[in-house]
Amino acid sequence: MIEDLEAKDIFGIILGIANSIKNRGPMLNERYLHHFFSHLIQQKYGLLSLNEKDSVICLHPEWPTYKKSTCLKYGRYRNQNGKYMPSESGTSGWIDFAIGNYKRPHIGIEFCLKYGWSDEEVVYDFLKLLDGRNPFKASISYNVIFRERALVRGGFLKDLEQHMEESYKEAVKRLDVNVCDDSRELCFIVTEVDKDDKRRHWHYDRTSGGFKEGLPPIA
Repeated sequence: MIEDLEAKDIFGIILGIANSIKNRGPMLNERYLHHFFSHLIQQKYGLLSLNEKDSVICLHPEWPTYKKSTCLKYGRYRNQNGKYMPSESGTSGWIDFAIGNYKRPHIGIEFCLKYGWSDEEVVYDFLKLLDGRNPFKASISYNVIFRERALVRGGFLKDLEQHMEESYKEAVKRLDVNVCDDSRELCFIVTEVDKDDKRRHWHYDRTSGGFKEGLPPIA
């Protein structure tokens, strides 16, 4: 199952969430999204069993990019004046979910659920997912923005789209020579949902080098 599970299978689950998630107000936070995703992927693929001794665990919540006790030696990061930077003397970056062999998972997933755009949090997620030192063959970022009223328009919309672009570029800038190459699949999606559950989406498009409105196709 580890090798059979492809990025497009996970993309499908994320796209399903993007099309159906409801704005339940301030009660919801990112942890709800984590548990919901975990339930869906477990229900469909059964990647984690703790009551069968010989079962292979291939869904890893809060997977560390660096951990001495398990011999993980991938990307390390340090908070410098409120900004997370790659650092050989830094500590682990925690990935919301990694899929595959624990020692070298092939899919990394980060989630963010906020009531506005959170620059540094998103940059740090992008940083870990774009870091070429991490072993992923595919990186998935899913950001949800809930609005108390309507979807933003006009200058506020332009500002939001600019933040998306700048967050991606900042992550690439911080990584410098350690940014991953084009062999790594990327699925970076942003969903904005208003109080009436009207929504719109953006996805990062490698061809244009920026975020485009709409959901990405599944290859």
